[in-house]
Amino acid sequence: MYLLLPDLYLFVYHQNINLILISFFVFIYLFSILKTTKYSFLLFPFLALIPSYLYYISIYHVGINEQLLSIVLETNFQETIQFLGANIYFYLFAYFLWLIFCIYICYKNYYHPKVWFHWSRYLILALGTLYFLTGYSFNATVVNEVNAAFGSSGNNFLVEEENSFLMDLKQTYPLGLVISSYNLAKEQKKINQAFEKNKKFKFYAEQQKKIQDKEVYVLVIGETSRRENWQLNGYKRKTNPSLSQQKNLVNFEDMLSISSETRSSLPMILTRKLEKNIYRYDFPEKSMISAFKEAGFKTYWLSTQQKFGAFDTSTSVYAKEADKILFLNKTSYKDAGVFDEVLVPEFKKIIMSDEKKQFIVIHTLGSHYNYVHRYPQSFDHFKPSLMELKNYSLQDQVFQKELVNSYDNSILYTDYVLNQLINILDKQINTASFLLYSSDHGEDLFDQGCPKSGHGLETARNFEIASFAWYSNDYQDLYFDKIEKLKLNSQRKVNQTAIFPTLLDAADISIKDDLLQRSLLKKFNDYPRFVSGGINYDNAKIDGLCREIK
Repeated sequence: MYLLLPDLYLFVYHQNINLILISFFVFIYLFSILKTTKYSFLLFPFLALIPSYLYYISIYHVGINEQLLSIVLETNFQETIQFLGANIYFYLFAYFLWLIFCIYICYKNYYHPKVWFHWSRYLILALGTLYFLTGYSFNATVVNEVNAAFGSSGNNFLVEEENSFLMDLKQTYPLGLVISSYNLAKEQKKINQAFEKNKKFKFYAEQQKKIQDKEVYVLVIGETSRRENWQLNGYKRKTNPSLSQQKNLVNFEDMLSISSETRSSLPMILTRKLEKNIYRYDFPEKSMISAFKEAGFKTYWLSTQQKFGAFDTSTSVYAKEADKILFLNKTSYKDAGVFDEVLVPEFKKIIMSDEKKQFIVIHTLGSHYNYVHRYPQSFDHFKPSLMELKNYSLQDQVFQKELVNSYDNSILYTDYVLNQLINILDKQINTASFLLYSSDHGEDLFDQGCPKSGHGLETARNFEIASFAWYSNDYQDLYFDKIEKLKLNSQRKVNQTAIFPTLLDAADISIKDDLLQRSLLKKFNDYPRFVSGGINYDNAKIDGLCREIK
């Protein structure tokens, strides 16, 4: 236990002291309700879980959340043994002693309880009730206002933004465990309901060309990677030193996202949803994952993003279509979590298997803010960066230089991770491989005096995204004509609606009543590139320092 103290100290140090005070207050408030310690046995499950809770925060420096709970529930005994390693018997013995101690505490308080007779009990009871009622009422108001702004209704996914009140409570113990468990059950129910709704849908997909070689098709979904900060697109900095050396890489110089938010852009990448329906979350079709499954492919979903949350559940609906799903990140966006490199060994395991036909979706964290959390210190190349600052705001223009440098460092790291994935594919013998990368949306970085940063904005830099395709030599030998078309289309004006048809066309998969006309592997006509549900980007007015789309 002593060995955990430095890490626990760091965790506590980085948390707001208010969270610790709230935890104590919650405990005292519960005591004021019960009045006596006689019923301490009701808290036995929470007492028993304290060692596990402390162990996890010592390793990951994050408290209980929905992501962590979902991973714990999906972890089997063998994975637990590997996680604990050689010290498993020590932990089991220590945990056994802790359980004995908990049983003793509950037993003692049941037969020799302490009773709170002092008037201070009523004061705590009144203050606590007022605190919780006020916080809950304010949170309900915020949720209703946000839902109204997004036009959520019926069975659509609601935008359930949590205010600081609930966020604080979620960091406390044991109340945070209860809240996160409830959220986990609620979000899983949403996913199951949406999945069941489209369960009977079929693409009637068939692969036209039957080949003997192994086939691997990969979609890598990037995060917050705007086009202009990529060396491949003429950026002055060397942010793509590895990808720029790949021979079979075709960069898409004018790719647009359809939305400036992950929640609405990912369904546009994965499905055939029309641009005008971008903000409807009840689309009655499955994703490309199911099309590949129908055509006989083993399908995978690998992710370092969140599985649950207001902006993630609509994505997890499509992830559930895959044969195997791995969510590898144990925390939320506001914490450092894991780096995208954790995807690489899992990807390699899949590729090295003896499966003949594979389709893999990889959803990365990429450059999602906080940018400094997205790359290890060894990639802190452009300086000064946020890694050198203790106190800063991502919304303060004073830190623009550090923001840009850390953002570019995250792109540099993305280049490294993507290059590793490509190299794994490139080393496979007699394997036709095709990989397509596209970011979900871009980002503003206080550019040229613009007072805005982040995404979710109606600006050009929020819609102009990085995207490319890579193919193996074996793939080119099989589909030479497709590759020639791909190269010719590299400078065309395209958007995310091209991704679904391109990947199916790459695998030579046909589906009912759809000629996949926007495939980048075909000759196609120009089409209007609508963004935000109805603005024609190429005819829109781009205004001011922030290049706002009007």
